[in-house]
Amino acid sequence: MDEQLLKIGELAGLCNVSPKALRVYEKRGLIKPIKIDEESGYRYYSADQVKDVETLIEWRDMGFSLKEIRIIFSGKYNKEDIDLILSAKKREWQEKIWIAEAKMEEIDKLGCNLKFDEKTNLSSLSDKDRAWYLSRLTIINDNNVRQAISEAIWL
Repeated sequence: MDEQLLKIGELAGLCNVSPKALRVYEKRGLIKPIKIDEESGYRYYSADQVKDVETLIEWRDMGFSLKEIRIIFSGKYNKEDIDLILSAKKREWQEKIWIAEAKMEEIDKLGCNLKFDEKTNLSSLSDKDRAWYLSRLTIINDNNVRQAISEAIWL
């Protein structure tokens, strides 16, 4: 039977994770070794656990925390509960997309402002003057203005 078991380093190599990550997964109750040698402390895993680790990594890649994965994989939740968790994660990613798109728009506007004022030679300006010049070109969106005003009021 031991011939079919994988050492922690072998499992880690097959799954492209570190042995330390596997120990963390064990500590969090996600992936447990099939056998731990009492003398050496070596951890052994079955070949079937490769799929378990790969599944866990897929969920991590989708942005789920180890705590969320443990909750989902616990079997305590029904399909509706899991659907709610998945929908919430999808909303998180959508918000990140919107934020990234807004930042890209701001970068484009800044780039347009820099092109518009091509006669200014940035390298000829002092660090202080260059910082002042670039700050004047930077577009401040409404959310940043509201946040700055709010912070100023509460200071």
